[in-house]
Amino acid sequence: MSQAWRGPLERIDEFRWRIPRTYKKEMRTDGIIYASEKMIPTICEDQAPEQVANVACLPGIVGYSMAMPDIHFGYGFPIGGVAAFEVKEGVVSPGGVGYDINCGVRFIRTNLTVEEVKPRLPALLDAIFANVPCGVGMGGKIKVTAEELRQAGLWLAGGPGALRGGRGLGGRRSRGRVQPGCGAWPAPAGKPWCGKPLPGDPSGGRDL
Repeated sequence: MSQAWRGPLERIDEFRWRIPRTYKKEMRTDGIIYASEKMIPTICEDQAPEQVANVACLPGIVGYSMAMPDIHFGYGFPIGGVAAFEVKEGVVSPGGVGYDINCGVRFIRTNLTVEEVKPRLPALLDAIFANVPCGVGMGGKIKVTAEELRQAGLWLAGGPGALRGGRGLGGRRSRGRVQPGCGAWPAPAGKPWCGKPLPGDPSGGRDL
């Protein structure tokens, strides 16, 4: 998205900028962008601020439509966008939740020290990229059918369901190391293939 954004942006303080509610008649609240003055020209190089304003138009929004300093153009929501919605009248937006199913930012504990790893970082990174699928549309190394996904319980139980299901989706050593409460929403009715290629794929966002 190369078109620069030319809408109104009011400075609140050193790190907050307001897109006023008066910018668009459909806006239900202000948009707030968290960024330094130096970052603003880059942020306005595309239409990400317009997406902040668009989110402010959504039904049931509570508080402001916000964007963090990593804001860039996304799918409906800007990447880096944050918004809360009232339960009864609000919406659940796939663009807000994330189309990449699960941004796979994880910690891995090893017994290696910084001194041991630092000289080997280039080779280590090459090995990670060779063995861990990442990037838009890459898919995970574990290939499963829709029925196997159902049996594994991924639709309803997320990561814990994968551990119970076997078929390379986890094992005893993984128990207790899965993020607590990492359940998943049921797949849409009649669409069991949703997300089928993605187990084990940590997505391709620049947050990785």
